[in-house]
Parts: sequence; C-alpha cells; structure tokens
Amino acid sequence: MEGRGIPPVRIGAALKKYLLVLIPVAVFAQVVVDTVIRFPPPTFLFASYFVPELNKLYMHTANCQIKVMECSTYREVAEIPEPTISGFAHYAWNWRRQKLYFHDLHWPLAPSLSIDATADTIVDSLPLRSGGLVYASECDLLFCSSLDTLLAYDCAADTIVRRILSPLEGYNLAAQGWDSVGRKLYVSMTDWSGPLLLAVYDYESGQFTKFIDVSSVTASMSPLTFCYAHHKAYFGPGAPAPFNGYAGVIDTERDSLLRVFHLVIGNGQYGPIAVDTRDDKVYLAGSTSDPGLPESLWVVDCATDSVLKKVEYANHGWGACWVKWIPWSNRLYVDCDMDSCLVILDCNTDSVIVPRLHLGYWGGSDVLPDPIHQRTFVVGAESATVHVLRDVMSGVTEEPVTGLPPAPRASLRESPAGIELEYHVESPCRVQVSVYDLLGRDVKVLVAENQAAGQHRVFWNRTDSYGARVARGVYYMLVNAGATSVPVKAVVR
Repeated sequence: MEGRGIPPVRIGAALKKYLLVLIPVAVFAQVVVDTVIRFPPPTFLFASYFVPELNKLYMHTANCQIKVMECSTYREVAEIPEPTISGFAHYAWNWRRQKLYFHDLHWPLAPSLSIDATADTIVDSLPLRSGGLVYASECDLLFCSSLDTLLAYDCAADTIVRRILSPLEGYNLAAQGWDSVGRKLYVSMTDWSGPLLLAVYDYESGQFTKFIDVSSVTASMSPLTFCYAHHKAYFGPGAPAPFNGYAGVIDTERDSLLRVFHLVIGNGQYGPIAVDTRDDKVYLAGSTSDPGLPESLWVVDCATDSVLKKVEYANHGWGACWVKWIPWSNRLYVDCDMDSCLVILDCNTDSVIVPRLHLGYWGGSDVLPDPIHQRTFVVGAESATVHVLRDVMSGVTEEPVTGLPPAPRASLRESPAGIELEYHVESPCRVQVSVYDLLGRDVKVLVAENQAAGQHRVFWNRTDSYGARVARGVYYMLVNAGATSVPVKAVVR
C-alpha cells in the first residue's frame, strides 16, 4: 500500500482555507503513516524546522513564505512573508529568546530573518549573509559569515557586536559548527582554488586559534555532526553545491584531522551523516554516481573510526538527500529523492527493514523527528504535503485504543546539584524515564524498571550517559509509564 493512494478527507468549510488532513492510516511493515496534511496549491515545501517546545513546524515554501503549522491540531496558524527567492534554507533556534533565525541557502546575498516564534512575526531583517547560521546559547550570540567576514550577532540587543575578518586574504568563511563542550566555533574557509581549511575560534572572545587542513576530504563542506562522548566531529560534502567528495572526522580536543573515509559522498546531499548516540555509531550515506550500482550506507564505530559494515539499499546512483537517526525506535531514515522513497534501517542490526516506503512522487525535502510525541515529519514528498510517521516496534498495527489510563503526573525541582523529577504512576507497570535534547538525541536513561503505583522520584545531575556535564540548553525528561507518557521540560542553565 502506498501513501499517495489514500484519498483526502475534507473536514469542513472552516478548515478548508488552511489545509486538508488525511485521516486513514497506512501500514508499511514497521512504519505507520499516521496523518497526511495537504496544503492548498500552489505550494511547494522546502527545508523545515520543528520546535518541540512550541509543538510547531516551520516550512519554507516556493512562494516566498514560511508556513507555520501547530502540530497538536495540524492546522496552519500563520504565514510569514520572506523577501528572498525560493530554495533550501538553514535555521537556527534560540531557545533563550524563543526566536528562530532563517537564511535562504540558494540566495546567499539575501538578509537573514529573525522570527518571534511565539507571535510568528518577523522581528528583524539581519545583515548576515552567506554560509550557515550557528547559535551559541552560552554567550547568546548568533554567528554567520558574510563573505570574508564572520559576524557575531548579540541576540539580546539585536545588534552586530563583532566582525571577525578571515585570517587568510581572499578566503571566504562559512560557519559550520559550535562545540558546546569544547567551547569552540568551527568555520570552513575556501577561495575555490586553494585547499579547504577549517578555522577554529574561541567563540566568546572571537580569537582565531588554529587551522585544520581538510583539503583531502572534499571540495565543499557540510555542517559538523558532533559526537561529544568521544570528542569528535564528522563532516562530508556540502549542499547545495553538487560536489562529490569523501567524509572525514576531526578530533575536537586536539583540533586535528583524525581520518579520511575514502567513501564517495555527494551529489548535492543536504544531510549525509547521522550519529547514533545509543550505540556509538555514525552512518555515512555513500553515492556511486552510477545507476547500475547499489547505493551504500557505511556504518562506522565512533570509538575507533573503523568501518563496521556496508549496507546496500538502492540502485539509482544518486545517494541520499538526508539520513536521520530516530532515537526512540533506534532506526535510521534514509531519504532517497531520486528514488522517491524512504529506506528504513534497524540500527540494532544495521539491516534494512523497510526497503521502499513511497510517500509521494519524489523524496521528501526534509525529515524531522519529534522526540516528545515520538513521531517523524516528512515534508514535501508530494510538494505540498507533510506526512506524519510513527514507528511500529513489533507485531501488527491495530486500531487506536480508547480508555487508556491517564498520563503520569510529573513536576521538577531544581538545585545546584541537579534536577529532581517527581512523578506519579497510576498502576504497577514498566516505567522508563529518559532525557532527550531538542534534536531528539538520547542523553541519558534515568529509570528503566517495573515500578509500583504511587509517587516516585529520580534525580538528574545534568550529565550524559558517559558522565560528562551536558551543555546549557533545553532538554526533555520523558516519563513512559505503561501505555502513556508525559514530557517535562528541563532547562540546564
């Protein structure tokens, strides 16, 4: 059964001006298409950003708009006009100020936008141009490159407070990653003829500290994907430039290139790398550039940087647009644009469990996990749609169960030593209390046991599963008790 074969259900004149919701559930072995939201034409949905705190989805369209969808009702609640041309975009979330920063990657000379996410209005048009946006919450600064200058934008005062010139004449800069543990900012540098370099800055002082020569890796560069447990960062070719290249890994303690993986990655991919923090593995999406050969995923051990396995999954010669790790099911979603499908892997065995999940007539422009409600949004598989997917862990899918017990009640108390969570369990059941970050990554499992009915307490000392203190920011403590769950927001200051 394919999702595109489900007819839309029209749900009333008052809602027609917003969207059409597809209610029927489609089952693809291990994945349920829970809901399909169709926006009225002419709409084409590009890159998107999901804010778990507000339960909102922001979607960049081809009509020079940002559509905002409230995800408890799946209704469009706002349209934010943006003056740039259409194309893929980059977002950065400021959880301190409840602001979302937006930049059009296909139109680098256009200004970036600051959006008030509570009112869904544009606060300011920022003179930050070209390159990716990086928000450093510790100092409340937004970093963005403007050709040969790195700009630091004070998010409290809404002003540029620092202009950092390129340390090499003729080289352009592009912000690529913020290491919240090592307290460093990484910026790629290129003059399109010389070697590609990665500059390291102290983001609080703005001082340049070191070059890392990454020219042996690729002709372009994607944002860094950090594995904080092992003090490493992975990267590959960047999009939208259609370059092929290799992937590499950086030692973020010594700021040196540890290894080059001679596995071809490229063809305009937007997110070719994903880290599985539960199993300490990284997935690299390869590209053969030959329709006659199978596409491959390379599974790498984060501790040793050795290749554990090669997984072949498709025969279209183009590679994956996105790979996203889904923490609650420990699965990997591979978005194959040219093959118009999702491929889903079980990360426990690194094997394909859903070889071809067709949601539309091309692959989605973005795949966004929601760790709080344990669902995944696939945006743009049919140009103007959002598919809401849910993982099925075992057995067959049944009709939704009514009369579930109430969700466990929970509350927080903060102290200098950590955060205490108190929760109430209605009846004896299996209870798991886990901590997630805003990207849906596992931080730590605090409770995993059978518990009696009544009040319970658990203490989180603000460390991850390796004992390292987590970075400042917003986290969620998710209490799963039997068939019900409740998320509780925790702020590490």
